[in-house]
Amino acid sequence: MPAPLACLDLDGTLVDSRRPFAAAMRAALADVGLPDRAAEALHRHLGPPLEETAALLVAQDVAGGRVAAPDADRRAEELLQAYRARYRELGVPMTRPVAGIPEALDGLRSAGWRLVIVTSKIAPAAAAVLDGTGLERQVDALYAPGPEERHVPKERSLRRALADHRVDATAPVAMVGDRHHDVDAAVACDVPAIGVTWAGDHRDELRDAGALRILDRPDELGDALAAIPT
Repeated sequence: MPAPLACLDLDGTLVDSRRPFAAAMRAALADVGLPDRAAEALHRHLGPPLEETAALLVAQDVAGGRVAAPDADRRAEELLQAYRARYRELGVPMTRPVAGIPEALDGLRSAGWRLVIVTSKIAPAAAAVLDGTGLERQVDALYAPGPEERHVPKERSLRRALADHRVDATAPVAMVGDRHHDVDAAVACDVPAIGVTWAGDHRDELRDAGALRILDRPDELGDALAAIPT
C-alpha cells in the first residue's frame, strides 16, 4: 500500500500550548502597556494566526476606550512583536508534548505513516518548539508561515504539504487538529479531518466544521487514522 500521510497541527494537538501562550501574551501585554487578561480568557485565542489574535485583543481595548481607534493597527503590530520575543523567552522553554503524543507518533511511524507538521505558528517558533520538545525527531517536515508573512490561511500550508508528500492519490491522508481552522483547511483541500480535544475542548466547533471524527485521547489516533478511507 502507498505510504499514508498524516498532517498534524502543533499547538493544542502535539503540544499543550495554553500555559506557554498565556504567559508570553500576558508579558507582552505588559510590555506594550495594554491591560492584562486572565490566563483562562487568553486560552480561547489559541489556534488562529497570531496577528489575528493581536488585532482582536487590541480591538477589545479600542471598544473599551483604552486605545484610540486610529492607533489600533500600530498597537496590534507592537503586541505581535512583543509576544514573539516573549514567546522565545518564556513560552518555548515551558512547552511540553501532550502526554501520550510521543508514543502515538512512534506507533504511527511504525505503521508506515509519514508525519508532517502544518501549523499557523511562524516557522522559527514552530521549529524551536519541535526541537525543545524532542518531537523534531518524529516528524518528516514542517509547513508554517514565515515571520514576515501575515494572515496566511492554513489551507495554503496544507496544500504545500500535500503537494510535497502525497505521492500517490490512493494513499490514505488526513489533517489532525484541535480547531476549526484545521478542519476548514482539510475541507478546502478535500482531505478528511480528525479533531482532537486533549489540550482544549473545542468539540462543537470541530463537529460543526465537518471533522470526520473527534478524539479525546492520543492513544486513539492510530486506530482513527487506520480507518481513514482511501
